Amino acid sequence: MISIIIPIFNRQHLIDETLNSIIAQTYTNWECIIVDDGSTDDTYNVTNNLIKGDNRFQLYNRPLEFAKGPSSCRNFAITKMSGNYIQFFDSDDVMHPNHLQLKIEAIKTHDFVICQLQEFTGAFDANLFSSAKQPYIKPSKNVFEDFATGTFPMLMVAPLWKASSLRPYIPIREDLHILEDHELYARALSQIKTYAIINTPLIFYRVGSSSSTNNFYSNVSYGLASYFKAKKTVLHLSSAKPIKLAILKMTLGFFRLALAKRDFKSAQQCLNFIKNHKLAYSFKLKLKLARIRFFYTIFKIVKKGDTKFKPLFKL
Repeated sequence: MISIIIPIFNRQHLIDETLNSIIAQTYTNWECIIVDDGSTDDTYNVTNNLIKGDNRFQLYNRPLEFAKGPSSCRNFAITKMSGNYIQFFDSDDVMHPNHLQLKIEAIKTHDFVICQLQEFTGAFDANLFSSAKQPYIKPSKNVFEDFATGTFPMLMVAPLWKASSLRPYIPIREDLHILEDHELYARALSQIKTYAIINTPLIFYRVGSSSSTNNFYSNVSYGLASYFKAKKTVLHLSSAKPIKLAILKMTLGFFRLALAKRDFKSAQQCLNFIKNHKLAYSFKLKLKLARIRFFYTIFKIVKKGDTKFKPLFKL
């Protein structure tokens, strides 16, 4: 049995597409555990009406003793599951009809199997099932390092996990606003795992709706503490130069985003994180970082000229 785990919050106008795509699965040995995170609209009642008569669904309100947030909902759902496999899913995404069937055939003795993801906007168009195209996912010789550097893509919903392979790394961190999936999977992949790849888009994820990640990019201070915590986990697991360089570049990306918004507190936190974790590990990188700090000091004084200063804050 596959346990599908879905946290929901204020999705009354979208949840029908998601649940109908699960009901339409050609593989039928699944259970779907849905946990409402305190919706303020009619999500709970809409969901309850959609799943009536199908005992494979379980719908819960998040218990009050559990912290608010999708990670907490997922952790609670895991306590209710009885399946041999775990498939995390989001309340505004859509499954290809053969999604579960192809994954259960591919996972065999592996720890997990991943598929391609295809983004879409607005109402879902079923023509995407046959027309979607995505870049080929290449097998990795060092899946942890490639995941940590971003060359092996694996968002929360991408893998189907053998439950026994993921349980040692549960619970999911509930103190993170963003990158909770990255932190979880970094811990899981730091120990050798076998996997299979399905190079077909089987999950269709909606872009444009509200999410914690979107909030982070529009307001960098919102999730910066969570970003630092997730990346600390990665650096604790490995201090390999490719990983440190990838985190350095990403942190400088958020540094520049903070500058664009004149959020000097967040910008300084990024520079402090780089310094404290010695991400500039070579003499060349240290020189470039010294240049960035110099121009940052000037920028804080003049507080204008974004176009002129932007190239100076790159490695």
